[in-house]
Amino acid sequence: MLSTQINQTDYIAYQPNMLLDFTFSYEKDVAIDDISRTVSEVVEGANLLKYVNFKNRNAHGYDGIMLLKLVLLAKTLFGYTSTRQLAELCKNDIRFIFIAQGAKPSHESFHRFIHDDLKMSIDDIFIELNKYIENHDKVNTDILYIDGTKYEANANKMTFVWKKATLKFRMRCWKKCMEEIKSLNRTLELLDISVRFSIIKEISIEYLIEVTDKLEEIMNMKQIAFVHGKGKRKHPLQRHYDGLKENAIKMWKYAMHLDICGERNSFSKTDPDATFMHMKYDYYNHTNVFKPGYNVQMGISDGYIRHIYISSDANDLHTYIPFMKGYYEAYGTYPSKTPADAGYGSFDNYSFCKEKGIELYMKYSGQRKQEEKVTDKNRFKTYKFERNEKDEIICPAGHVFEFERERIETRGVYPRRIEKLVNTHCEGCPLRNKCTKAKNGRILHRSKELEAFQKEVRENMKTDDGKKLMKQRSILSEGTFGNIKENWGYTKLRRRGESGVKTEIYLMAIGVNLRKYHQRKVEKRKQVNEMLTQYLH
Repeated sequence: MLSTQINQTDYIAYQPNMLLDFTFSYEKDVAIDDISRTVSEVVEGANLLKYVNFKNRNAHGYDGIMLLKLVLLAKTLFGYTSTRQLAELCKNDIRFIFIAQGAKPSHESFHRFIHDDLKMSIDDIFIELNKYIENHDKVNTDILYIDGTKYEANANKMTFVWKKATLKFRMRCWKKCMEEIKSLNRTLELLDISVRFSIIKEISIEYLIEVTDKLEEIMNMKQIAFVHGKGKRKHPLQRHYDGLKENAIKMWKYAMHLDICGERNSFSKTDPDATFMHMKYDYYNHTNVFKPGYNVQMGISDGYIRHIYISSDANDLHTYIPFMKGYYEAYGTYPSKTPADAGYGSFDNYSFCKEKGIELYMKYSGQRKQEEKVTDKNRFKTYKFERNEKDEIICPAGHVFEFERERIETRGVYPRRIEKLVNTHCEGCPLRNKCTKAKNGRILHRSKELEAFQKEVRENMKTDDGKKLMKQRSILSEGTFGNIKENWGYTKLRRRGESGVKTEIYLMAIGVNLRKYHQRKVEKRKQVNEMLTQYLH
């Protein structure tokens, strides 16, 4: 066999070298105006070590500040980011790789960090970051634009529990229990057993347990065995025992549902903290737009989200006072103006604003109709009736409503005086058919304090500053929700429970603020560079 090997003399092998540098560094490869630099600056400058809980972290766990930077950077870039997406970013995105210093935390590590370390202190972290931004950027905190939206909870379909239905089913079940006890008494009489059970109207699960225990004792005394399964005939006492036991379990379930409801009218079995609210699309029965969700209130100043309040109250009227109290606890002061839509205008909210020195820039329900011109359709509405020099109300026929009595309304947060006014000239009036259907004539209930508040609101909004504030409100507050829901696609909650939802919403808000702060910082840098260029030339 011939050898094909070629032997060369005086041969020297050279190793070729690539003239390319494959080494990476954060300072060289990450742009000077990249948003990751802003996130690191704010997190390090805000001194958040005291708010990140290290008690749940073992000796070989990842650094908490590093994980916080990674989580906030993801929220700033993409809005909502799952823990699995965070783990992938730490493997593929150069900015995350540099911040993690080459470490690759798993999605379980991120979950434990968010669930164990951030859940209890996320509101403190949010406030500290806002204070840092306030110290490094011009933020007009005197004006707080308030708006709210409803987020659908992470709950399964057909998991609703309604309080009224539960009360009805509980009463129906209790009636069945009493009928079962009546039948049990007849059976005991036929068996010549001298025991009778009382029929009570008051609902008591303890009484049912007492009856079943006593019945079990009787069966053991009479040596009546409990049987189960096919082909085995139950004793009449066992049938009563099984029926009462089944109803007792139902009564216990209804009691638990009512306890979870509390003052609410509904909740979801999957997420008991979520309440059913009106929303835009209903996939349950396509007739009423009810979904389990949370009412999220946000206060915005100069594009920054300053405060958040999450509640299970479907009505915005009752969220304003606790929202403002939470704002005061966070920052130690109240804003001077809180422009908001008609969902917040009420006597209690106006009274609270007067007490705290807040100017009235909150619309009230029916304000637009009240400002319309008088027509044949609305001339018989109360808000279109004329007033004379004595501030008395005059009906369309020209008659004055007479004062009958006054009462103090105490159902709200602040007591208010309500006057009852009657018109004694309705009998025989040619306009009565159009004005009222009451037999004794038209009756009005009037609160002069509320009318004074509403008048002040209208006067404030007619000024140039008022028009500007309401225009800015629609841009900043509603624009922020629009950006989160439409641009970031964050329309449904992922976590369950009030604490989990709070963590998720607050992280999302921090991402919004960091992005806003970064954009302003880049704009300022460009303006400075342009000024230097013009000065040098």
